[in-house]
Amino acid sequence: MEIDNDVAVRKAMVTVEAIAKGRNLFTKENSTQEFNAGCDHVLSLFESAFQLYQAEIYHVPVFLAISAIEEIAKLEVALFRCMSEPEEIKRQRQDKLYNHKAKHVIALQEVIAIGERLPNAIGEERVRALLEMAENGKLVELRESALYTDSVDGSFITPASLIDKSIARDVILLAIETWDDRLRGLTNHTNELDKRADEIFYAVVGSM
Repeated sequence: MEIDNDVAVRKAMVTVEAIAKGRNLFTKENSTQEFNAGCDHVLSLFESAFQLYQAEIYHVPVFLAISAIEEIAKLEVALFRCMSEPEEIKRQRQDKLYNHKAKHVIALQEVIAIGERLPNAIGEERVRALLEMAENGKLVELRESALYTDSVDGSFITPASLIDKSIARDVILLAIETWDDRLRGLTNHTNELDKRADEIFYAVVGSM
């Protein structure tokens, strides 16, 4: 796949701003341990999503996988904030780590288009569509529809009626690929966790 350079620049600017403004999530003296604990949490989201996926429950895994994408963005930004002196903000809503769309943009950088594993699994067009959903806010909408009932055009709908196995598969794979792209290798602990993340990735690929 080819990278969209204009999109890459826009996403990079969001990330730079997120690192520069906001409160520190980690303590400087324990940042590595706290980062590793956060990575354990991300893997637990993958595990939970996979277990439900295997049980043929598909809407909740989508919510969990998108939450994992958000946590990946949070952990990466938090680690880099610890290496600098971020500008303090007066209101939490000014911190991009408390904005769902911003976290999707930060996590789903254009570099994910370079790899072959995800496009081979779900197709280049689907990867591009998911990346665009991160930037246009549609991934936020998918997150909400994966958990909450609603009324659309006069009809009551449930998450299970909207989200099928194919959607769950694509989003779980996207989340794990995002992990691989953004966090793997930042600490030795992430390399250990990556073995299990890969197992889940290929198990989901082989489920269709």
